[in-house]
Amino acid sequence: MLTSFDDRICLIDTMALGRQGVVAAYIVHGKENALIDMGYASSAATVLADIKESRVERDCIDYLLPTHVHLDHAGAGGDIAKNFDGASILVHPKGVPHLADPSQLWEGAGRLFGAELMKLYGRPRPIGGSRVRAIGDGEEISLGSGLTLRSIWTPGHASHHLSYELEGTGTIFTGDAVGIRYPTFLALIPTTPPTSFNLEAAIASLQRIKQLSPKLLATPHYGVIHDAATSIDANIRSLQDWTATIDRMLRDGLSAGSIITTLTETIAGEVTHSNGPLPDYLRVSIRVSVLGVLRYLGASDRGGAQGYSPPAFHT
Repeated sequence: MLTSFDDRICLIDTMALGRQGVVAAYIVHGKENALIDMGYASSAATVLADIKESRVERDCIDYLLPTHVHLDHAGAGGDIAKNFDGASILVHPKGVPHLADPSQLWEGAGRLFGAELMKLYGRPRPIGGSRVRAIGDGEEISLGSGLTLRSIWTPGHASHHLSYELEGTGTIFTGDAVGIRYPTFLALIPTTPPTSFNLEAAIASLQRIKQLSPKLLATPHYGVIHDAATSIDANIRSLQDWTATIDRMLRDGLSAGSIITTLTETIAGEVTHSNGPLPDYLRVSIRVSVLGVLRYLGASDRGGAQGYSPPAFHT
């Protein structure tokens, strides 16, 4: 599903897990064209169909720009790169080896999500190492037609995370530097996964984005946010409150499973009055974010996150 919100930018609903409004990717149209994020491997056919529908100039994508290499952002990269053999694939230096050989990433995700979910995500194809190039902080990608993307190193969610500013437009493609807020389930849920979540880095990244005075935040989970400054402030508070709450529960002796259950029920109570039961994909996001904070707090070393297995996932 393709949505144009101005003549330069299109949102692609990647139809993650067969659902609308879960994972977004974005096409930026210039004389050259960039695809920012691309969804799970299982979403590749949907993304390719929407690229074709978008009628990008020369029917071509020139840059593939995963904000980071997690499966919901870069999983479809190998399949899409195969269809655009002239495209440059740019990622933070720490992400380069994982696009060239995603096996370690796949194995780590499997331990976190379980076999059932991994089948739904789809296994990413490797991208030839010579095609993947490192891009650092503050580098510019000129698309022509007066459009330039500038990379912004925004660690916290992941140490190799980049956001992108479309210079002169007030639009920033945030990746998971911001939390999850789905259109029909409006609770703001921090994206704090293991193994590299860092609270201080995540807050610093949000503050850096705010200093750029953005007008629009183009987010992956999900959609375009117009009140950017208010949203960034809310994200900072949610990170602080989320971490403090989990720390307090941990000090009270709650297990990882109990913390996950309690916070899931709390969020469900906030959003289900008008939208029905909390969907499984949102429950999984909550669980993963709790486990990331537990690791950040050192709970894994104290046994707080041990012995917890992923629940069954139902589509």
